[in-house]
Amino acid sequence: MIRSVRVLLVVMHLSVPALLTAQSPSEELVHDVVSLTSNTELAESSGLAFSTRDPHCIWTHNDSGHAATLFAFDSRTGLQTGECHLAGVNAIDWESLTSAGLGRRELIVADSGDNDARREFITLYRFDEPDPHETTRLSPSDYGQLHVRYPGGAIDCEAVWYDEVESSLILLGKGRLPFAGVYRISDQHWQQSKAQASPMDRRESEVRPDVVTAKRIATLALPMATGADRDPATGDIWITSYFQAFCFRRGDYTSLTTQLASIPTAVDMPRWRQIEALAVDADSQVWITSEGHPAKLGRLPMFSDSAASE
Repeated sequence: MIRSVRVLLVVMHLSVPALLTAQSPSEELVHDVVSLTSNTELAESSGLAFSTRDPHCIWTHNDSGHAATLFAFDSRTGLQTGECHLAGVNAIDWESLTSAGLGRRELIVADSGDNDARREFITLYRFDEPDPHETTRLSPSDYGQLHVRYPGGAIDCEAVWYDEVESSLILLGKGRLPFAGVYRISDQHWQQSKAQASPMDRRESEVRPDVVTAKRIATLALPMATGADRDPATGDIWITSYFQAFCFRRGDYTSLTTQLASIPTAVDMPRWRQIEALAVDADSQVWITSEGHPAKLGRLPMFSDSAASE
């Protein structure tokens, strides 16, 4: 079922809060379902990003307690095509993954999970997308990393996306209460980190990531956000929770904050085990995956402009 709902965005003031309701979902609410069965190591699919090197391939990774490894799958068959291991990384709680940079030729992994809101900082890893049809090992000199803290203290975050207009990574808190902060890390932080790093600093044994403070740009009344992505073709922003996904149309909005202040369209989720990742492909199709083994991968039905405006 698809419908429009109002989500509260707080930028400099409070708006009228929204009532978010979940309808009874069913298996018919998702199409082209495949099982990612060829890899026994993937137990808790938690992040999702489409490859720009092969548009049929999709990257994912495990949740907490697993190796620092990305897995690539063919979205048509569910068969594994490759993987990428980040050497020297202790994956504390990898929660999200997104394509980034000019032409979306890079990947950013967000080690941002913090269920108890106790972490002093989270860690982001950024690197050129490897070949999804190969097994790749990245050394510390092959990826950049940033430690990130939040201005108001620790939060749990499972939803990130890259905004090409803002040239920034956007992080959305997973609030149990109706309100969740929206934060930004600009590309300048990564550029400054590279400029400050000498060849000696980039040796495997001496890599020291910078610590930066994310900028809070808004507060969104959307609880329990578990995944997000930005449509590279339209600029629409998709955010998912366990029960619904929300599409914030780019339209004529000139900024991210005004876009998020608009009325989104809600799409109900199927009865899958813990939907914790969402990605948009090059054809503006929206895909979700679930935790558990084997993980499911499926495409959400698309809505018409008339349905979105209701």
